[in-house]
Amino acid sequence: MAALDKRALDPAPGKAHVAEGPWPVRLTVAFTLLYMSIHVYWAVGGTWGVPLAAQQNADAVRNANWVVSVIMLIGAAWVLALHHRFARRVPAWVVLTPLWGGAVICVSHAVFGFVTKSLYLAGVHDAVDFPKAAGVDATTLAHDHHVSAVRDLWLFEPSFLIQGLLLALVGWQFIRTAAGRRAWSLSLLLGIAAVDVFGLLLSLGNMHVALG
Repeated sequence: MAALDKRALDPAPGKAHVAEGPWPVRLTVAFTLLYMSIHVYWAVGGTWGVPLAAQQNADAVRNANWVVSVIMLIGAAWVLALHHRFARRVPAWVVLTPLWGGAVICVSHAVFGFVTKSLYLAGVHDAVDFPKAAGVDATTLAHDHHVSAVRDLWLFEPSFLIQGLLLALVGWQFIRTAAGRRAWSLSLLLGIAAVDVFGLLLSLGNMHVALG
């Protein structure tokens, strides 16, 4: 990752310095905290947006969302630290790796979700492996699955996409060389494609995948 190394971040003599506005960092932090709020809501026992099957395992839902909330809080702090001098004193890959991972996971989740939930609403119900809820009749369960798919398409998958694109943007902005930025963008595209292809292969093999 020589193109991303911090030694390559300073502009060459005679070349203009690449401006770094603070708004992408601030916007990313704000959106992360906003999106975290729904996980905190679920962590304290909120049920809106939680499928019936998940509601039957409330403790697991709460625990998982506390973990996600902590991760998102750490992520927001990490992004906020990008403008601190310390971020320029460590190898660039140390700063960028968490951003890359977050961007790839979020965008690939959104892409996979948009495709599978759209297929589900189009009648291809095998496209999404919704969990079964014990003691719930088939009609109620089918309605719950339909509502979940619609909600994912208009709220949660777009939120994943926005989060991922913002992380990709602040990572791209942190890099000051054209070559480094090209490498960053290409690596993101390859990572997203790899994750979604892997998810597709698992689905074709009738195996469960978290991205769905």
